[in-house]
Amino acid sequence: MLFDVSMSRNRTFIANLEALCHKCLSAVVSEDDWVWHHRYGHLNFRDLHDLNTHNMVRGVPLINVPKELCKNCVESKQHREPFKKFVETKAREKLEVIYSDVCGPMKCESLGESRYFLSFLDDFTRKMWVYILKRKSEVPGVFKKFKRMVERQTSFLIKIIVTDGGGEYTSNEFDEFCVLEGIVHDVTPPYTPQHNSAVERRNRIVMNMVRCMLNGKKLPKFLWEEAVSIAVYVLNRSPTKRLNKITPEEAWSGCKSVVSHFKIFGSICYKHVPNQFRKKLDRKSEIMILLGTLSCH
Repeated sequence: MLFDVSMSRNRTFIANLEALCHKCLSAVVSEDDWVWHHRYGHLNFRDLHDLNTHNMVRGVPLINVPKELCKNCVESKQHREPFKKFVETKAREKLEVIYSDVCGPMKCESLGESRYFLSFLDDFTRKMWVYILKRKSEVPGVFKKFKRMVERQTSFLIKIIVTDGGGEYTSNEFDEFCVLEGIVHDVTPPYTPQHNSAVERRNRIVMNMVRCMLNGKKLPKFLWEEAVSIAVYVLNRSPTKRLNKITPEEAWSGCKSVVSHFKIFGSICYKHVPNQFRKKLDRKSEIMILLGTLSCH
């Protein structure tokens, strides 16, 4: 800055300012850390870092823990009292102990007019499955389907199922099926969710991720069903303290997961329109919102 100062007649000073040319400095910072934080449904950065350093999946770059806080995580994950950090593992093999819980009702119906989701958690591998429900009365029928599916995928049988005392789990249909199949039904005492803390805590994590994904992209709440499915898909390919540097999906299937196909939930995408559904001058793609992820083997 240049100053030209001269005395005026009334003994004041006149200052003529001449500004020099302006310069703007900028720094380029890699956004891979935050992109993968969003792709993984706002998973904490420590676990994202471990995915690469421990070679738990393929396709994730080395993630550094930033100093900044994620506003969506702070707003959506804050809680009062944590559950007990360590609960002794009961199972010694797949499907020996299954935890189950119903989450809901949601205040907003999903696109499929559902208000609940039913979760199953294998105590040994920590793999989780979810089923979307319209009514709690669907639980016995869904459990039968789940049992047939997981037992056919493995050579193991469900031996114990741990649930709360909700009416959906204490119905005659559910009890009779457990007796017929030789399954021990362990019901936790009333008002003690900590006794079923494994699946209760996992449901809380799922809902935290759902809130982050919906709020982060300003999406309507009725898309919670799609967000729940993505959250569970991501958690099955994320680190957990119960396993020794492998993901639940690898513990269950024996194969290391590939996550290079992950995209940010709610991102803009383009759907290709086949030739049979367009004319010569029509557009070849339609703009849409990404609400799901296809598995990559």
